[in-house]
Amino acid sequence: MVTNEVKSGDGEAVIADKLRLIDAVQRLGVGYHFEIEIEETLEKIHDMGEGLFANIDNKGTDLYREALRFRLLRQQRFPTSPEGFRKLKNGDGRFKEWLSRDVQGLLSLYEATHMAFNGEDILDEALSFAAKSLKSIGLPTHEKISPSFQKQIDFALRLPAWKCPPRSLARHSIDNFYLEDSTLNQYLLTFAKLDFNMVQSFHQQELRELSDWWKSIDVTTNFPYARDRLVESYYVFNCAYFEPKYGLGRIMGTKIFLVVTILDDTIDNFATFEEVRALVEAIDERMGVRALDKLPDRMKNVYRAIRDLYTEIESEIGKTGPTFGVEYAKGELKKLAQFWLDEARCYSKGQFPTLKKYFIDACVTGGIPKLCASAFVGMGAETATRETFEWIANRSKMVKAASFIGRLQNDICSHKQFEQKRNHWPSAVECYIKECGVSEVEAVEFLWKVISKLWKDIAEEYCQKPTELPSTLTNRLLNLARCANIVYEKDDDYITHSHLLKDHLNSLFIHPIPL
Repeated sequence: MVTNEVKSGDGEAVIADKLRLIDAVQRLGVGYHFEIEIEETLEKIHDMGEGLFANIDNKGTDLYREALRFRLLRQQRFPTSPEGFRKLKNGDGRFKEWLSRDVQGLLSLYEATHMAFNGEDILDEALSFAAKSLKSIGLPTHEKISPSFQKQIDFALRLPAWKCPPRSLARHSIDNFYLEDSTLNQYLLTFAKLDFNMVQSFHQQELRELSDWWKSIDVTTNFPYARDRLVESYYVFNCAYFEPKYGLGRIMGTKIFLVVTILDDTIDNFATFEEVRALVEAIDERMGVRALDKLPDRMKNVYRAIRDLYTEIESEIGKTGPTFGVEYAKGELKKLAQFWLDEARCYSKGQFPTLKKYFIDACVTGGIPKLCASAFVGMGAETATRETFEWIANRSKMVKAASFIGRLQNDICSHKQFEQKRNHWPSAVECYIKECGVSEVEAVEFLWKVISKLWKDIAEEYCQKPTELPSTLTNRLLNLARCANIVYEKDDDYITHSHLLKDHLNSLFIHPIPL
């Protein structure tokens, strides 16, 4: 589908068709079948030169095409400059009036601006302009557009493609396919539906296997205080990688996530401080049998569940290669447990963190390094090398940014719904209110600005060459950051109050797409 060769003599209309097709293939969730072809095609388009908005004064200029070119090339890590976007302005610094009437171009511009790096002010200005213009569509003063395209706009305003988990984007795009009617697009849409349903069947089988394992843990009896969120937890690792070949990784990662959640709930809702200290010390002692004997009786089941799971995973990984990744994953768990112990200690003494300390700690408490290490374990030692795990342990810019995003969106979401209804370590919202003397609304607005900046940090490391890791690996961390936009959408905490998420999970794991 994307194998047609790009030639130096190809006109802009031909290039536009190729860009449009690549965008459709990726949005519909079948891009993983054509990774090599997509890379080669975009490389040739890049080598031909961008000429971004070279003829902006010509009314025939295709805003859609040029913004799409910028986004796809940057997403594929080819050097791209945003300076061409300045040609969208008049001499007075305002965006040209006709741009607000080009709805398809506005949407493409809006999507492109979310891939801004720090300091690219023109993209920030274009984002504000495009978002405001798109939100005005549908008003009486604006020309009518099709219902399907309106759905595309509404979805993008909530979840631009760059910040949306691939599987969630695919389901929405298939259900609301908006490209012009043609034989090729109908074939592509049918292929995407068949592929989605096939992959969904793999996911359903994995959920059945996980359900049997979860029942064997007997959470209701052994850990009645713990949250029971099997499918929601599976979704997190489904975000990290949905492709069938990573099934073992999804299963192992979900098991780790669920057991760590039991540990979290034990520390927060069940154990005394002395019991927490004993449990964390036992986890630090390489999870051996002797550590179990030293534990208070109420903590033995928790410790046993953690130890047995990592033993199982190490055995499974050892069947096909070295197991060093498991040790790194254990190391991230130990860091997380130690932070929880420190929080419990400070809370028991009435000590609360400064905002600066809270942000430093968020690299661990956000849980993303733990999740990412667990995801890499499931990819095998040939793909996820020791250098891969060191990249996590050293907290690269991208790792830090993803961790902060997960922590801050969790805090914003749970501040009213859950955290403040029980004794708990203060959220970032509370810390900012207390330290800066602002209102809750002002605190939340500040934290959303921080999150916006963090996405730029992710783009800077992900979208530039050379990089420490290939996109095969960094995609997992990017997808985990994207996951936060779904699980914490509209104050819907997936672990504690997953009302809105249920319909989303049904569409991904329960209901196939009608053919």
